[in-house]
Amino acid sequence: MLALVLVLAGCGADATPTPALGASAVITSSEFVVGANRFPFVVITVDGKTLDGALIGVRFSRVVDGASVAGPSASAGWHVVENATPHLHGDGELHVHLDFRGVYVVDQVTFDESGVWVAEFGAVRDDDAIDVGLAAFDVHAEAIAPAIGQRVPATDNPTIHDMPFSALSSRAVERDELHNLSVAQALDAGEPFVVLISSPQFCVSAMCGPVADTMASAHASLDGEVEFIHIEPWDLTAAREEGQLVAAPIMAEWGLVTEPWTFVVGAHGRVVRRYEGLVAEDEIVGALEALR
Repeated sequence: MLALVLVLAGCGADATPTPALGASAVITSSEFVVGANRFPFVVITVDGKTLDGALIGVRFSRVVDGASVAGPSASAGWHVVENATPHLHGDGELHVHLDFRGVYVVDQVTFDESGVWVAEFGAVRDDDAIDVGLAAFDVHAEAIAPAIGQRVPATDNPTIHDMPFSALSSRAVERDELHNLSVAQALDAGEPFVVLISSPQFCVSAMCGPVADTMASAHASLDGEVEFIHIEPWDLTAAREEGQLVAAPIMAEWGLVTEPWTFVVGAHGRVVRRYEGLVAEDEIVGALEALR
C-alpha cells in the first residue's frame, strides 16, 4: 500500500499521474527522539485549506554531511478531530469554529540516529496525486518531556475542590470534568489516567482548543471510568490581567517547552503514550482500552 501511495503521489521515478495540486505538510510535534515515535502532521493546500482524508505515505531519510541516507517508510492514518467549543478571540467575542478537521499520524516510526531528518510525503485523494513535498525536523538523543516508561511527577495541581473552575481553566465552558483530581491523587489511586497540559484561550498555536475538546469528549465516551486531568501551562491571572504568558510551575516540573501535551499514564504511574500537539479521540480511547 505504501509503495503504491508513494508512486501515485509522485515520489517514484515513473510516477503517474502528474500531481494535481500543490500542498505542504505541517508537522504538529517538535520533540522526536532516537527510538520509536508517533509522527503527526496536517496538510495545507495552496489555497489555505486542509487536505482531509487522503491516502498518504511517508518516506524518511537522515541528512548526513549534506547527503540523504534512506530511513524507514510508513503509511499515515487519518484521524478526525472534533472541535466545536466556542473560543474567545482578540475582539472579545466568542466564535464557534473548527480549527482542524483532523490529523494524519504515522503511529510508530523508529529513528536510529539523532540529527536532522527529512520526511517526503506522497498523497492521493479521489484518484488525484497531490504534490506535498518535504519537511525537515530534528531527532534528539533523549526526550525532554516525560518519555514512555518514565514515571510522571506527582504534581499537586489544584482541583475544582480547591478553587472555582474559571481559575483552573480557560475553556469557554461553565465547567467540565477534567479538574476533579490532582496528578498526585491519581497516582495514589493506582489506576490509568490522562494528563492534558493545554491552554485553550492562550495557546501559542491553534491546537489547544481542539485537544481540550477532544479530552472532554474522550472522558465522556468512557463514561467517566478513567480520570482526565487538565492543567493550564500558563499563569491565568498574568495572562488575563497583564497579557503576559508566564509559565506555570507544571512546565518546569514536567520539562515542557511547548504545549499542548497529552500523556496517557498507566496504573504503575508511568507514561504509556504521549502526544505533543494534535491528538484524536480514537487514539486516546484506543490507548486506554489497551491497558484494560
